[in-house]
Order: sequence, then C-alpha cells, then structure tokens
Amino acid sequence: MKTAIIYYSKHGTTERVAYLIEESLNHKVDYISLRESPKPDIRTYDRIILGTSIYAGTPSRIVTEFCKRNRLLLEQKVIGLFICCMNKEQETKEMEKAFPEYLQKLAIPKAILGGEFLFDKMNCIERFITRKIAKIESSVSCLRYNAIREFATQIEDSYLG
Repeated sequence: MKTAIIYYSKHGTTERVAYLIEESLNHKVDYISLRESPKPDIRTYDRIILGTSIYAGTPSRIVTEFCKRNRLLLEQKVIGLFICCMNKEQETKEMEKAFPEYLQKLAIPKAILGGEFLFDKMNCIERFITRKIAKIESSVSCLRYNAIREFATQIEDSYLG
C-alpha cells in the first residue's frame, strides 16, 4: 500500500507531527505539503493521512478546498485524519469542523494530537492575539506524543488489514 501524509502547516507544528507519525510507522510514506503543493496528484496512493492545524478555531481553508476538489478520489482511499490544536475545551468540535462529514465517516484512525504556540514563528498580530486569548506569554508545546504513537499504530493496523 502506498501512503501519503498530506498536511497544511502554517508555523511548522503540523509538519512536525507528520514526521513524528512517520517515525512510528514500519513503512515509508510520501509527505505532501499543501502549502508547497496545493494541488497534488493523489491517484497513485492507496492510503491518505490528512492533517491540518487549527487557528482561532478554524481549520485551514487550503485543506478544506483540497477535500472538496478530491472528494471522488478520497472516497476510494483508506483515510486517516488528524488535527493539531491547542484549545482542549473545543477540540472535539474543531475536529468535526476540520474535515467534511464524508471523510469523518471514512476515516479509520482520527486523532487530536495537541499543538504548539510558536511565538518565534508568529507575526506581531498573531502573538498579540495569542497573548490575549490564550493568556500565555511565550512559546509552548503541548504535543501528545502517546496519541501520535497510538495514531501511527492504528495506521499500521490498517496497513496490515
């Protein structure tokens, strides 16, 4: 089975998580950044792992457009979904908003893998908003390493199945 991890990462956290997922897998994957390649050809992949970051409660528009454009192809694939977010109280709703309903139903593993506020990668407006809303003053990482490994295990199980 040929696998692609397709993701959108604004500040690098979702990309980092994509690589952490692959480190826990027993097979090679191809990485496709929708930021660098917004219209990838996914026809040759059997499995798609799709990840997005959540900013201010909103998933990436680029991921949403990718899902709309590729619906017919995605419906024929083995699907895994993950989000990176920092709002624990809203994360379940954010996961529901992140991907269309048809993908939510198809996904074998779905996971919320934590997130990061990376002040050194934010612009001044983003830092200001993060300070006001999240009430933090510096970079913080809340990645869920156990959840990342569990997500990878579920992907492996679907790989063997």
